[in-house]
Amino acid sequence: MVLWSGSLSEPGAPLPAQLPILMYHYVDDEPPPAGPYADGLTVRTPDFREEMAYLADNGYRAVLLEDVAAALDGGASLPAGKLVALTFDDGGLDNYTVAYPILREHGFVATFFVITGKVGGEGLMTWEQLKEMKAAGMSIQSHTRSHPDLTGLGAEALSTQLAGSRTDIEEKIGGSVRVLCYPSGAYDESVMKAARTAGYTLAVTTNSGKKLDPTAALQLPRTRVPAFMSIGSFAKAVQ
Repeated sequence: MVLWSGSLSEPGAPLPAQLPILMYHYVDDEPPPAGPYADGLTVRTPDFREEMAYLADNGYRAVLLEDVAAALDGGASLPAGKLVALTFDDGGLDNYTVAYPILREHGFVATFFVITGKVGGEGLMTWEQLKEMKAAGMSIQSHTRSHPDLTGLGAEALSTQLAGSRTDIEEKIGGSVRVLCYPSGAYDESVMKAARTAGYTLAVTTNSGKKLDPTAALQLPRTRVPAFMSIGSFAKAVQ
């Protein structure tokens, strides 16, 4: 297996034209009690184990989106080889109890997007758990304070959701928050402008694709990993 801890200290290759950014939500044997939509967003534990084993066995290196942001800014380089970015939306407790241990088994790092106003709620990770994950090399980034449709908010509310969530994470667990995940993938020019003002240098969408465009760092596409995806389809998704 060729694994990578997330450090950018080794010599890197030119910035790749494509990067599969995989989008997960829940990982568990059963979906959480979060409504009917959760079933399709819950990758079952055996499937997730198989997916991570596939990445490891086929020489993929997992990179943090904060390091991708630094590379897009020209201040760092990504490692050479086959790269993948693993992301998890919403901060479900299973991210800590199920996904996190499996990631660690393979030496993989991942980016976890949390809704800061809901951290510690029922079925969600706590700040202490997030702090532990960060200390182990994971990245904790923003999914706003309350997961609203950002396109419907005024300037003050946008600042609360964007700048406020950054402050929440940085005060609770330290580090620097520069990566944003738009709630439900909703964004427009005004939202991107507010994100820049709030200090974000990279943001991910729910748009499908792998293009890594330095001129569009606030609207990077991702590849959704749904429930019951075959390993053959997964292999194609990361190629």
